Amino acid sequence: MSIGDSPSVLVADDHPLFREALCSVAAEVFGAHLAREVANVDDALAAAADDDGIELIFLDLNMPGMNGFQGLVALRNAVPSVPIVVVSATEDAATVREAITCGASGFMPKSLPKDQMIAATRTVLDGGIFVPTLAAIAGDRQPQHADAKLAESISQLTHQQRVVLQMLVSGQSNKQIAYELSIVESTVKAHVSAILRKLRVHSRTQAVIKAGKILAYLGQYAERKSA
Repeated sequence: MSIGDSPSVLVADDHPLFREALCSVAAEVFGAHLAREVANVDDALAAAADDDGIELIFLDLNMPGMNGFQGLVALRNAVPSVPIVVVSATEDAATVREAITCGASGFMPKSLPKDQMIAATRTVLDGGIFVPTLAAIAGDRQPQHADAKLAESISQLTHQQRVVLQMLVSGQSNKQIAYELSIVESTVKAHVSAILRKLRVHSRTQAVIKAGKILAYLGQYAERKSA
């Protein structure tokens, strides 16, 4: 049950100074809000279970209990409708790609300036997906980077549609997805139809293949930029 009338933001990071920085970002985005600060995965899961008013989660990828990406997956399963923004001092292509694959709606390097963190958070709340190279990918019109259009396609999906797409990628049926997300099957079908339309494909199989290409392209582009 929600413990307050204002929106809640869960800030999960074991570094007090960076929790303070993320709380400052949340204040800029939400205005009046309740910031819940935790320093490990168990407390993050407890906070998520205690407060159904949480509208956003900032999640440190390397805090105690994360165990690689298992902490992200556990939190994603606990609150499937809440966008999670991973924050990390590591920003290599493989880490970014795996975070998005595991259900994050955004990936913010801890080196990102505050104004860009604010913009990234707003992108996620507006239903977009944020990774460090997304803006560059969308703006790159060189012929050899034609696959950048794939990244633009997935950025048009809402958070819930991306959750459904990730479940499609894992092979779940409409009935299984409805059960996991506590929604009716007709709503799942509506999400799937919207996903197919936005990705410009005609079947679930094509959508899954295209989702894989998008994630792969994000990683390849990041590797080229860091080379």
